[in-house]
Amino acid sequence: MKAKILFVTKGGEDCDEGFSYVLELAKSVNSGITVLVVYPKNMMNAFEDVMAAAAFAEAGDFKTVKSLMDDQERLLRETETKKLTEMAERSRAASIALTHTVAEGDALTVIRDFLKDRPGIDMVLLSPALSENRKAVDIRKLIKNISKPIVNISRPLKAEV
Repeated sequence: MKAKILFVTKGGEDCDEGFSYVLELAKSVNSGITVLVVYPKNMMNAFEDVMAAAAFAEAGDFKTVKSLMDDQERLLRETETKKLTEMAERSRAASIALTHTVAEGDALTVIRDFLKDRPGIDMVLLSPALSENRKAVDIRKLIKNISKPIVNISRPLKAEV
């Protein structure tokens, strides 16, 4: 089974959001899945962590700054590993082949470069974790630069009470 579906997501706790849809689609079209986890170039984006690092840097405590940054990256990588393992287990249970790649950079460039080397990918599915933030990925630019069908998976609307 060849991976014809590219599931692009942002690294973090919600990186598997939308994966159920991708898995069901892969079953129905008898395809494998490639997961592309994209991190922005500056992985440490939590405001509190940045402010704490800046405070320690101003005080000249660069060892603590490095420790804070290393801890942040370690937590992201642990979450990534856990989520990718869960996705792999779900795929294996459904007899769907799954591969994954992790990359840093802006989403448009990462996706475009990834697809250059993989002409067998037939469609690109964007997770809600990635597509909800217009700064993370501009859908219009993506459509202009990629000749594959693009599906923007959205979160279900919540019922109003």
